[in-house]
Amino acid sequence: MYDLLIVNGSVVSPTGTEALDVAVNGETIAAVGPRGSLEGEAKKVIDADDCLVIPGGIDPHVHYAMNFEHILTTEGPPYSFAAALGGNTSVIDFVFQEPPQGLMDAIADRKAEFAGQMAIDYSFHAILTKTFSFDVVEEIGQAIKEGIPTHKIMMTYGYMADDGQMWGMMNEVAEHGGMSVVHAEDDAIARWLTAKYIREGKTAGAYICEVRGPIVEEAAIRRAMFLAERAGSPLYVLHMAAGSGVEALAEGRARGLPFYGETLSAYLSFTQDDIWDESPIEVNGKTYNARGCLYNNYPTPKFAEDRETCWQAIADGRLQVVATDHALVALKDRFETMSTTIDNMQAGQAAVELRIPVLYDRGVGSGRISANRWVELISTNPAKIMGMWPKKGQIAAGSDADIVVFDPNKSWTVRWQDLHMSTEYNCWDGWELTGKVRDTILRGSVLVENEEYVGSKTSGRFVPRTLLPEVVSGDFGFTFQARAGSVVG
Repeated sequence: MYDLLIVNGSVVSPTGTEALDVAVNGETIAAVGPRGSLEGEAKKVIDADDCLVIPGGIDPHVHYAMNFEHILTTEGPPYSFAAALGGNTSVIDFVFQEPPQGLMDAIADRKAEFAGQMAIDYSFHAILTKTFSFDVVEEIGQAIKEGIPTHKIMMTYGYMADDGQMWGMMNEVAEHGGMSVVHAEDDAIARWLTAKYIREGKTAGAYICEVRGPIVEEAAIRRAMFLAERAGSPLYVLHMAAGSGVEALAEGRARGLPFYGETLSAYLSFTQDDIWDESPIEVNGKTYNARGCLYNNYPTPKFAEDRETCWQAIADGRLQVVATDHALVALKDRFETMSTTIDNMQAGQAAVELRIPVLYDRGVGSGRISANRWVELISTNPAKIMGMWPKKGQIAAGSDADIVVFDPNKSWTVRWQDLHMSTEYNCWDGWELTGKVRDTILRGSVLVENEEYVGSKTSGRFVPRTLLPEVVSGDFGFTFQARAGSVVG
């Protein structure tokens, strides 16, 4: 007898869509076979008729309980159940190492903070910040050994480290089989342009897309690529919005270098035009004519041509992942603790619950990408690049039973009141979408059933990760083709 049987659905993988049934025993997929071929009874049967059955989504870029310089903090791990309602079964968050604390102590503290608090499985990237020491760099090997192989540096903002530190980090990461991760914006160019715009009186929030425009991203990406190549380190560039940055990364990949990139659902949705929206929004009895500022992120959304390049790049393989950079702060903090001007601009989206249906509607529904490519971008590629494969990112016997039943025909309207994240706004509010998560299963346990949360909100586990040798070497085969909507392996 099986513990769970999912029948009558169409299983979507990167290479095809087939009419298959899926059987689960305990936390593992026991068998996958043609409809009606899996003999035996099951304790629970889920009928996925007219639905797509896909591997659980993996969002490799989220921020829960992230403290910004003791000014404001994003929503905490207890809200992670919203990710499951959006079809995610795993996320990768961040450990901030800030002097004088060491790296391994920071990791231990973050693990303790998340233990017993997450609804879904999780892992961490480490961020080395500010004036980190040689001693911290020497802890990287131990962190990689203990399942945190991805190490990040900030190239701008208050957590910024310099190129010498980045060079030291990348060499250590390369030596121990890890991957370097960067927030790529050129701080010097951004600061110069910001000062210039302020001097000219151009301080409105939407100008942030110009003072931190495409050249700011591209300059930092090219510098990071140069150092990573010389250090022999794989490189993952987070939240790419600039078309010129996408092209720069593609140049490195075309030379066979192990360079990978993600864009965000926000960058596929919004541009500077949206940030200019001056319709009113009320916070604590005060009215702000700056609704568009809610669309900002760092790096900033760019312009229509940049958004189009990002769409083309996720279709043809120049970018491998769509993530969210989920970082949700209250409206009061966005508009009052911070501001709506370029010198103290607020940022971040409530995005993790919407990534998968938005990408399906605007990507698959519009014909920009196939359903197979959609699965690659939201699950399979994150699993492979980040070291969760083959346990996660696929529907196959022996893998974790992380499974989503997705109704491709369900039409609905996004309303922030109907979502499950912690705040009273959403950038996609009012969007009409077709395609919605119906059921979410984490390691064989049903978390979401018929769009209702029914499972545990505390059963998520830390997932130690080990990078695939092919990812480290660049031999993985993420080649790209020119034809939009092609299935890229």
